[in-house]
Formats: sequence, structure tokens, C-alpha cells
Amino acid sequence: MKTLKLTLLISLTFFMGTEVNSQDKSAYMGGQVEMTELPNGGIINKDAPELSKQTWNHEPEVVKIADGVWSVEGFAHVNCAVIEGETSLIVYDSGNENADGQKFLEAIRQVSDKPIKTVLYSHSHYVWGTRPMLEGAEDYMVIGHPNLNNNILESGGLGSSIPELAPVLTARAYEQFDVYNPSEGPDAPLATTPIGSSDKEFVAITHPVTNGQEMVVDGVKMQFFTDYHSDTDDCLAVYFPDKGLVVNNLYWPIYGNLYTLRGSLYRDPLPWMEGLRLIRDLEPEHLISTHTHSISGKDKISEALTNYHDGLAYLYDQTLRGILNGETPDEMRHSIVLPEHLANWPNNQRTYGELSYYPPNIYNYALGWFDGNTTNLNKVHPDLEAQKMVEGFGGKDKMMEEVRKSMTSKEYAWVTQLTDYLYKVYPNDQEVRQLKADALRKMGQLTIGSIPRSWYLSQARALENKVEIPYMILPLKEQVLTTAPGTYVNLMRVRINPELSKNTDKVIVFEFKDLDDSAKFGLHIRRGVAEYITNPDNYYQEQEMTLQLPRDLFAAYYIGEISLQELIDSNQVEIKGGKEKAIELLTQFDQIDPSNMKLKF
Repeated sequence: MKTLKLTLLISLTFFMGTEVNSQDKSAYMGGQVEMTELPNGGIINKDAPELSKQTWNHEPEVVKIADGVWSVEGFAHVNCAVIEGETSLIVYDSGNENADGQKFLEAIRQVSDKPIKTVLYSHSHYVWGTRPMLEGAEDYMVIGHPNLNNNILESGGLGSSIPELAPVLTARAYEQFDVYNPSEGPDAPLATTPIGSSDKEFVAITHPVTNGQEMVVDGVKMQFFTDYHSDTDDCLAVYFPDKGLVVNNLYWPIYGNLYTLRGSLYRDPLPWMEGLRLIRDLEPEHLISTHTHSISGKDKISEALTNYHDGLAYLYDQTLRGILNGETPDEMRHSIVLPEHLANWPNNQRTYGELSYYPPNIYNYALGWFDGNTTNLNKVHPDLEAQKMVEGFGGKDKMMEEVRKSMTSKEYAWVTQLTDYLYKVYPNDQEVRQLKADALRKMGQLTIGSIPRSWYLSQARALENKVEIPYMILPLKEQVLTTAPGTYVNLMRVRINPELSKNTDKVIVFEFKDLDDSAKFGLHIRRGVAEYITNPDNYYQEQEMTLQLPRDLFAAYYIGEISLQELIDSNQVEIKGGKEKAIELLTQFDQIDPSNMKLKF
């Protein structure tokens, strides 16, 4: 009987729907919001800069935490913790680029002239300013999570769950962090972009550590914790028992970004919460975090970590509760709202991401994309849907009339949904594009979240033809050359064109003649599939064609710096099997043209 009651409850919830939450009358659907203008001219929700000041240090400052412990704050997008050893300094994080590392070094010199000999990485996002901090030293130690070096090689630290898709994550990161928005004017951002310049260098970890491992470096006792993650799977928290100090990337200045719009590994709230509990239960006297103000005092730290933990726990548990009650991902976007006592905790502010897209990500991780509604199993093609929706409204003019009416009533979210249909049918109609751009710009100005703001404004500007946004950004040649030699031959698998290769059963080999032993890597093109071969000389099928070439020439071809014809015609290339065969087989892979990667949305 209990089972029957539960089944009926779920069925009723599914067929009757859930009560529309009051948040539907939000800023995006006619809600009242007070706006302000930033010093750079940016038009923004008044709450965003006011909230940001509570938890971010916007002024450069070297904060003394305890004897021999400092927090270098406000010089870059990330803080730098400094711990004094007997003869040298230990630092935690080095920034986005060499310029950050130089700024940190100059600030550190205000309090100590000891050399920096040990660098700890909180996670893979802030590892790019180490070289200047070491001041040319060769006897240094870099400590971090055992996953970190590989994560940098695979995706530059962006956390791609599938390495082949790292170029898409890179492009989306640019869209997320205001690269396409101006530094001044109404579309200007609240803060500078954390995307660093190309003047950066990754100094690899020399000493990977494990969870619970202890170490004494230059007289300083440390204990490492590697099982607890926030936005990457390579986070390192460090406990300094003699200092009563914990440094970490688990306590943030904003609500935990449980899903990043650029796409990444699933960010599991459970190890994040477990790490917060661990730090709280260590009862440290001092807490230095990667982004927010340092905290001193056991009681203050316990209160902060508990409120932050509970903010994550509330959303996670209520998402699971919503699923058990039959709610769909889209319904939970509106139904799950932080209670007042957690929403008002300063570090739970939503000035980075928005709560609305966290429950769907958890749902997708747990159950996949299917929301239980069988209509979604075989929907019509989006282009046909758009055409029928426009026709259903009575044609373009009628739908445009509804769009303008909704703009007048400030129902911007509804405007973007309607203009999506119009855009698919009339992608080059500038009036349609401008209406969608106007609604996106309003949403970008109304949100307090910097991530959605950047996306809204970037795409508004693209619709107005002010910028072109690529759907992927290929790695630099130097990145290709710093990976294991066969890596990008392997990644060519996903460029195979099934139509062009449907009748092919041939093996091609790339032999890098400038490497020791002339490293060879193959691809077996087999009717729409390209199988990667690590040792083609021992493969069961004979080689049809071999290209002997320097590795940097292959890299130039892979990233689209040179065309297939230029590759084949190069005097650096020797071809076994003939040029015609090489062109025939390599044409069966997508040819990359960096100038033809414009985003469609």
C-alpha cells in the first residue's frame, strides 16, 4: 500500500506539475531591480558590486596573519599565502600569469627577503606565475595534487572531462570571462578577466602528495589533503599544525560554482562539503583561502565553514528531494531557493554563478538528460520546431508583436525564448537579431552573477555583429609540442569524416623524424572510424602510407596554421606511398580552418 501511495504521489506530481515558485517573477520576468553604473561605465545590478566588496579584497594588501604567515591579497584574481621557513619562504599559489607572480614577489619583499624555495598549488587554475617568484632558483620544490600535471597537459587546467573537447572548453572560457566585452561602456564587466596573457609558464609539480601525507620543509610541518575538491579534481588543502593555519580552495567568496557554463568535470558537492567539515574539525586559528578574506579565530572559522557547508548541503539535498518528488530539472530551476539565513551569509552570495542551473547539472549526473517525459525522447528537429512555432503564432509579424509586447513588460527571459525561434528561421534578419540582443543585454545587466552576465553580453554583441565568437579555440603549437608525441595523432580520431571514409580500410602513419628513434604513431581508417595505433610496426595490418616529418610541422597542420596541401608540398616531408595517396587519405579527416569557427547560437 505504501508503494502504491508513493507511486500515486509521483504520478500526480508529474501530470499536475509543481506550483510555480515566486522566483518566476524575477528580475528576468518583470521584477523590480535597482541599477547602478560602475566607474568603467558598466550598467549593472546595484547588489553585485555591493556584495562583492564584502568578501573580495579589491585593494592590494599584505595581511599579517600570524608570526611568519602573510596573505597577499588584492594584487591578482587569486590570493597568495606566504609561510616563513628557517631559511626560505613557502608560498601557496602563483597566479594566472608571470605578471601576477612578479606582483606577488614584489609584495612579499615588503615583509621578507628570504628566497622562495617551495611552491604549493591549490589547484590547476593558478599555477602560471611561479617562474618569476623563484627568481631563477634551480633548487626548488613544487608540491601539489597528483592529478595536476596531467590536467594541465590535457586541457590547460580547464578540467575537460573528455580531452578531445578541450578546444571547446577554451572557447567557452573566453565567453565566460568577458574576453568579448569592452573594458569601458555599458557592457563593461565588474572585474577584470581572470584569463591570463600568453606570458605565462607552467612550472610542473616536482613532489605530488597524497591525502594525509605529512612533510617537514625548511623546518615547517605540513599535512596535505587531496581527497576534497571544489571546482577541479586536483585541489590541495594544507594544514600547518605549528601555525594553527589551513590554506585551501574550499571556502570561496561566493556560493560554490557547482556547474560552470563553459563545461567541465562534474563538480561533486559531497567531497567539497567533506573537506569543509575536515577543516572545521581541525579547529585552526587561521584560514587563508584562494580568493576571499583570511579569517582568524576558531569560532569565526567554524561559523564561516558551517554556513558555507550548509549552503551547498541545502541545494544538494533539496535537489535529490525534488527528484524523489517527481520534479523535472527545469522545474527545480525555480523551486529550489536558499533559505534566508543561508542566502544572507556573505560568502553564499550568487555574484559568480546562478543557483538555477545547479540542480539540472546534479540531475543530469544522477539520471542523465532524460527528465522522464517521453515527449523528449524523439522531438522534432529544432529548425522544424522553430518553423512550426512561428507559424503557430500566425507568422513572423505576429510573433514579433508578442516579442515587443514582452519587451515592454520586461519579460526578458520569455523574449529570448521567442526570439530563438525567430532567429532559427530568420538568422540574418537584423531586426530579429537586435530584439534578441536587447533582451540578452537587459538580462546581463540585471543579473548579479558575473558568469551569466558575460555570456549574455557577449552573445548580445555577437548578434549586433560587434564581435565574432568562435565555438572552439585550438591549442597553441607550443601546447601540442609539450604533450606526449602521439597525443594529437590520437586526437585526430574525432576528425574522421564518416561519409568520406565509408569505403576505406587503410593504415596511415606519422613518423616524427626529429625525435629519438623516429617515433611512429598510426591511424587505421576503417569505414568511418579511425583507430589510434601506438606501435604501427607491430600492427596486424600493413601501412598504406607513411609521412616522415618534424613534429612541429605536424603541429602546424593540426591547428590549421598550414593547409593539407601545404603540408604535403613541404620539403620537410617525406611520403612513403605517394602524395596522391596521402591527400586521398588525409582528406577523409576534417580540415581545420581557424577563420571558420564562428559560433552559432
